Amino acid sequence: MDEVYRLNDEGLEDLELLAKIGGQDREALSTLYDRYGRRVFALAVRILNDPVGSEEVTQDVFMSVWRRGATYTREKGKFTTWLFSIAHNRTIDELRKRRRDRSRQNDDIEDHYDLKSSDISPADAAVAQSEYAKILAAMEDLPVEQKTVVELSYFKGLTQTEIAEKTGQPLGTVKTRMRLALKKLRKALSAEMGAQV
Repeated sequence: MDEVYRLNDEGLEDLELLAKIGGQDREALSTLYDRYGRRVFALAVRILNDPVGSEEVTQDVFMSVWRRGATYTREKGKFTTWLFSIAHNRTIDELRKRRRDRSRQNDDIEDHYDLKSSDISPADAAVAQSEYAKILAAMEDLPVEQKTVVELSYFKGLTQTEIAEKTGQPLGTVKTRMRLALKKLRKALSAEMGAQV
């Protein structure tokens, strides 16, 4: 009976699974984890360059889905956008914590683009590489000032206040550049995804 139930869950859409998770259905969470766990892990490895820490982040992300699944609404965007936003935020939190704990800073943004973990399958690495390639291509069209704040925030884990200090720009300017950059990236990536469908 459980096996039949699992097979049925695997055929459900993400939002149907999320609704079941809201009802404390562990099998639905397991199905979502099977569907997206490796991609969340790949994102964390890119930023942390640490497979063990990335596995912990991945588990934390899906625990957040378990706890916060009922808060998701379509107005927040696509489910995958919401999920990977949670994953990105959790990973950056871990990066900042490590920086505070060890006073360690990774100055080379390119380190975040090289997957070296043998724990990631070639297929998952290819998907992650493709997604990052799209983001990087979209970032190339941003003005230099906007591109800089995105790189410092999303790839180096700096807060907007830290970016203002590092660049010597007023905090309000940094916030405006970030908002404009994210709006442009969202539009560019939506067009890219729409062209593939």
